[in-house]
Amino acid sequence: MEEKDVKIGEAAKYLGVTEQTLRNWDASGKFPARRSPGGTRYYLMEDPKRLRSDLPKLGWAWASSAQAPDISDDFYCERQDRFTSRLEKMAMTLLDVGVPEDTVSVLTQAVGEIGDNSFAHNIGQWPDVPGIFFAYDSGKQVVVLADRGQGVRATLRRVRPELDTDADALKVAFTEVISGRAAEKRGNGLKVVRRVAETGPISLEYRSGLGVVMIEKHGNRMEIGTTAENVRGTYAVITY
Repeated sequence: MEEKDVKIGEAAKYLGVTEQTLRNWDASGKFPARRSPGGTRYYLMEDPKRLRSDLPKLGWAWASSAQAPDISDDFYCERQDRFTSRLEKMAMTLLDVGVPEDTVSVLTQAVGEIGDNSFAHNIGQWPDVPGIFFAYDSGKQVVVLADRGQGVRATLRRVRPELDTDADALKVAFTEVISGRAAEKRGNGLKVVRRVAETGPISLEYRSGLGVVMIEKHGNRMEIGTTAENVRGTYAVITY
């Protein structure tokens, strides 16, 4: 990564993905490549560095790609025990850099609920790649989680088949106690996330399908809407 121009193979190795993943991201516009006069793909040195440091963008590219991309082990938790271990490490890291203990407690609770839900409601039914994207940056004060699972609406429709839109499903998940074993943990878990986000020093963006939930830091108000961009499973960005 020391030369100004970086070939696609070098960029793929640096990002921890395959060359085909970069070709797919180029074709979809998620991470466009540059072109030499002869049409060869390349990147400036800053391009992959910028993407790797932009965790929300990298998590979104992973979650929303039509084909399942490879991802660096630095950001990928295939199993729930690995996620739990990395969550504990995150808490210790944030305390070590001086983040207040109450903020770390609230943040860890919200992140834990979101990550646990991804595993609990997709076990044995992952559409393609199992596990979750989980990354954090203590300097930028951001945490990103994403999965390529079934999504909130598909999960809740097992017990609430009348849910027609992703926004409706998110409203139920964040506001109602769900009965029925299949959806109970996700519905109640996201209620906990809402409570700690509305009362604690964090903000939340949570997407599933075309639905989105936004909670501003100390805002005490949740907004639910619809976006034009679809995410196959769930995608969450927490700032603190």
